[in-house]
Amino acid sequence: MLIDRRLLRNFDYALLGAAVIAVLFGCAMIYSATRWNTRLTAGNPFLYVKKQLLAAALGAVGSLVILAVDYHYLERFAKWIYVISLVMLASVFVLGTPTKGAMSWIRIGALAIQPSEYVKIGVVVALAAYLSKQDDLSHLRSFIMPALIVGVPMGLVVAQNDLGSALVLAPVFFAMMYAAGADTKLLLTIVGAIILVIAPVSYFFLFQPHQQMRIKVFFNPGLDPRGFGYNVMQSVIAIGSGGLLGKGYGQSTQARLNFLPEHHTDFIFSVVAEELGFFGATAALAVLFMIVHRGYSIAQEARDRFGALLVVGLTSVMLVHIFVNAGMTMNVSPCTGIPLPFFSAGGSSLMSVMISIAIMQNVYMRRKKIVF
Repeated sequence: MLIDRRLLRNFDYALLGAAVIAVLFGCAMIYSATRWNTRLTAGNPFLYVKKQLLAAALGAVGSLVILAVDYHYLERFAKWIYVISLVMLASVFVLGTPTKGAMSWIRIGALAIQPSEYVKIGVVVALAAYLSKQDDLSHLRSFIMPALIVGVPMGLVVAQNDLGSALVLAPVFFAMMYAAGADTKLLLTIVGAIILVIAPVSYFFLFQPHQQMRIKVFFNPGLDPRGFGYNVMQSVIAIGSGGLLGKGYGQSTQARLNFLPEHHTDFIFSVVAEELGFFGATAALAVLFMIVHRGYSIAQEARDRFGALLVVGLTSVMLVHIFVNAGMTMNVSPCTGIPLPFFSAGGSSLMSVMISIAIMQNVYMRRKKIVF
């Protein structure tokens, strides 16, 4: 047997159940969002569902392999995992294909890979390995190496014109530093400096015009209703028209009539809210937050510091994705191309999330010594 049966006694079936429900729920919504659009499906209404299920199957196989290997091997090979992550990101500049203004994808025939989704895992592994060996994080100099570990891949992702994916790592960095025991006052001081100094300087001197416009449109979608504000305005219309119970499964007019762009990827949550209403959208978020809750609970029960930090980082990545994606559909956060875990169509996103959950499960299964 691939996995020691004794480890299955410690298996987190609640986490597994929530993940399976999320995969199936996501596939159902992807089918609903795409089946009417022949431009996307080329006449095959199940095209995107098949792609999503294939990614889920590959993710399941990868998860079994991960579960069979003690997670401490990740700590042992953390440096190599980090180097490979950087190589993956750098390869996009050579092999990448521009998609919607961002150089984030590598296409091999019909296969499209987004390295930045997997790199988030590599960065979390490297940062967890480093922080698990640090006893004193009370001085500013103790932040230098962790900041470099996160900052280098962030810079590479920004260079690919994918600011949204890069910014995901910032709150993850602070969550892991806090979990590692960093001085709270120092953390708050750095966050304050970022908000009051670094963010304004970046906006005026580093952000490109289209990135600046996204920030402006966040505060006033009507500023450019036919351009940068269009997606958000259509999303808000979709969510608002869903009401409490929704229009019914498969009845999203915003998706069927193509008023809502990217309704199967970035704005899939808008389709959920329009078709299933407030209660359906709440159910979708409840499943996702169940996974997040189990993640942080596993971190508390982890056998060692590395396992705890590893799970905190992976769970935080997922949490940031949920907040930012759901938030942008309701215009409570700036519009970025960050997918909603399990729900947005995309093999790289789904597989990276499933790998993350497998690592969480790995830590949970090995939280106790095996009794012979």
